[in-house]
Amino acid sequence: MPPQIHSRILIRHFLTVFLPLSALVGVVIGTIYYQQVQTEQVLLKTNELRKVDLETKVISGDFHSVVSDLMVISKQNELQRVLEGVNGQQQALSQELLLFSGYKKLYDQIRFLDRSGKEVVRVNFNKGEPGIVPEEKLQVQAKRYWFNDTLRLNQGQVFVSPLDLNIERGQVEQPLKPMIRFGTPVFDRNGQKRGIVVLNYFGTKLLDNFNQAFANASSQGMLLNADGYWLKGAKPEDEWGFMFPNRKNRTFGQAFPQAWQQISQKESGQFQTAEGIFTFTTVYPLVEGQKSSTGAGQAFTPSQHQIDTKKSYYWKIVSWVSPETLTTKSNRFLSQLLLLYAGLVGLTGIGSWLLARASVNRNMAQLELRQSELELRKLVEREKILKTRLSSQIRNSLDLNTILSTVVVEVRELLQIDRCQFFWCYQEDESTSLELSQQACAPDLTEPLGCSPIQNVEALSEAVMQGNLLCFDDIATDSWLDFKSRNLLVTLGFKSLLTVSVQTQSGRLGVIVCEHSRELRPWSDDEVEIIRGVADQLAIAIDQAQLYNQSRAATAAATTQAEQLNQVLHNLKETQAQLIQTEKMSSLGQLVAGVAHEINNPVNFIYGNLTHVSEYTLGLLELVELYQQSNAHSTPEVEAHIEAIDLDFMTEDLPKILISMKMGANRIREIVLSLRNFSRLDEADMKPVNIHEGIDSTLLILQNRFKQTPGNAGIEIVKEYGDIPLVECYAGQLNQVFMNLIGNAIDALDSYNSKRTIEEIEAKPSQIVIRTQLRNLDRITVKIADNGPGMTEAVKQRLFDPFFTTKAAGKGTGLGLAISAQIVTEKHNGAIWCISEPGQGAEFWVEIPINQSSKLVTASTATLSRI
Repeated sequence: MPPQIHSRILIRHFLTVFLPLSALVGVVIGTIYYQQVQTEQVLLKTNELRKVDLETKVISGDFHSVVSDLMVISKQNELQRVLEGVNGQQQALSQELLLFSGYKKLYDQIRFLDRSGKEVVRVNFNKGEPGIVPEEKLQVQAKRYWFNDTLRLNQGQVFVSPLDLNIERGQVEQPLKPMIRFGTPVFDRNGQKRGIVVLNYFGTKLLDNFNQAFANASSQGMLLNADGYWLKGAKPEDEWGFMFPNRKNRTFGQAFPQAWQQISQKESGQFQTAEGIFTFTTVYPLVEGQKSSTGAGQAFTPSQHQIDTKKSYYWKIVSWVSPETLTTKSNRFLSQLLLLYAGLVGLTGIGSWLLARASVNRNMAQLELRQSELELRKLVEREKILKTRLSSQIRNSLDLNTILSTVVVEVRELLQIDRCQFFWCYQEDESTSLELSQQACAPDLTEPLGCSPIQNVEALSEAVMQGNLLCFDDIATDSWLDFKSRNLLVTLGFKSLLTVSVQTQSGRLGVIVCEHSRELRPWSDDEVEIIRGVADQLAIAIDQAQLYNQSRAATAAATTQAEQLNQVLHNLKETQAQLIQTEKMSSLGQLVAGVAHEINNPVNFIYGNLTHVSEYTLGLLELVELYQQSNAHSTPEVEAHIEAIDLDFMTEDLPKILISMKMGANRIREIVLSLRNFSRLDEADMKPVNIHEGIDSTLLILQNRFKQTPGNAGIEIVKEYGDIPLVECYAGQLNQVFMNLIGNAIDALDSYNSKRTIEEIEAKPSQIVIRTQLRNLDRITVKIADNGPGMTEAVKQRLFDPFFTTKAAGKGTGLGLAISAQIVTEKHNGAIWCISEPGQGAEFWVEIPINQSSKLVTASTATLSRI
């Protein structure tokens, strides 16, 4: 064949294999890059949310710890003895505070001041050691804003100053010393206010804890006050802008105006702009009974005003991931993928070229074999069979062990030899080791060797590592072997040996070993060439199998990441929907409470005055009767007026009208009381409540839905209340559960009645039975049953799944029972389940402990069959 035609055929075969493989590699690499970038962003945002939430808890914990220390000091026995004037107790108090300061190492100063503002005892913490201030150096602090703000508090209340820098003699103390002052008034045993105790808390401790959460992180943590000034920022020169006149304009809002617009208006959140990813939350460190003020910029300037609510004392925690950080990660990963892609394309090109060359060479060999003598046709046919079977196995399976097993079996059968083995070769330092992978033996051999002669002959192993082909027709007479090696092989029983190295593009080295031990086996040139071709084809197959395994691993990783991302999105949607439903129920409770509050006052006014109106009216009627008795002869005008107003009827009917008005006003009071019991907005904390009041309030709100009307047959409510004690619970949330369960029962009965005739409804009227009972002395059970259509087992299994509903589109969200289950199980440590069968109605059981210290061991939700 002319060289030009040969080259064109070779290039055509090469492109046929290379182009699809390189395109496939590019698609896989692109998919991996996209999935990795998306996954990294999701993980980054999740981590930032966790860090911000952790910092909120750390700051609140620091405040709680300091307040606890303050209250302990204010209750010291030595302090009370100082207030009682016991001699020598001032020194004892100083020693106690000294030990406390040395142990805690958190407070710059610990002081007790009398009502005039004079320091009675003060312990300073300087240079890592506490020290008692001598009496002659004690100061009067009556003009300090924190003294006056603390002295105004009641017993048990705590004053917390803003986090600012310490000011001495009208100047900011250098080096900077961030400080928070905690103070509480001190009362003697007679309840008289005698002074205050003040702790100057090192704000540096709090800020250091804040920095540790963001150490070695890709984001920058910032702590802002309510005005957007940095308490802890990315650059020290931007911090404490409100304390220095030359830094007044250094605020977060000036640096990030778009981000500050969202952060200042919301409690918490996460968003991404061109400036990066911002994660923020608002921390309110003050708790009930703690007060603060605006502070003062000068040493002896009073604070402008008190901060009345704890919500007014807050900081903003902000985590910022810059755009450079985001692009650096993605670009680094992209560069790695591009290098990988270039390497894979290179390997694909080499493999495709080798495969194309092998294919072209095979075709050329086939053309030459057709022109050779007849005696070679059988070998050619056997060679074709071998290569065809090998190619088929390689196409059908890219499993490396399957390919190697096929090679040794087919080579042994093709050459009709005693044994064919495949070994992996490893070079370790200066020694060579061989690992048997696959072998095929003649059926009549008693036992496979399990090893190879080349493992015991150093000359053979060195030749294999160098990639040389070794062919020995007669080991006993071959001059290439030295006497020792030849004698060893003969002793092992080998007569003929053929080895060929398999060198892959990935650098792995293997060897095919053909052995014959029963008789001499000359190796022809054609057989040697066949083995060489098998070795070349096997090398390509090994490389393809490795590429295939790498592709499968990359695809599996990408699929796993996609599934994880989809699960995260699904969880976010569920959480968002549950929050919306909870907010709706909360808004309903607020609306009901507001309406009840607004109606309550005028109704009480009317109801209270009706008693006086009744008394006044009866008095006037008695007066009229006395006038009639004393004036036997009235004037014609009076008689005409008496007849016109029908005085006798009015005398009889007016008391009845007043009684009816009083009954109506009393009914309105009962409705208002029920509305307030349902909303329970003033009872956000867990407390013992009457469960029956909550059920009655719910029934009152739903009354218009089960009353009989011209278009509605009505629903009978049967209450079978048992004797149960007060139950410790969140009353408002439990009322929401009753509202959902009774409302669902009404919906089921209404839908059921719409499908029944009037005769069927009269024969089996709609009914809802509500039972309560005490179980095992430690929990109560509320049962809400209807005689509606019931439900199938498939519906029962999904009752408490979020978004599952059997109602028509637009009739329900599918969140009522899911949220009810969450309230009962997670908020009250209880259980909720349903008993129902088709045609037998449905009965929901709600079981909660009387006291929350005893949790139920039953499952959180269950679905049972009616028994």
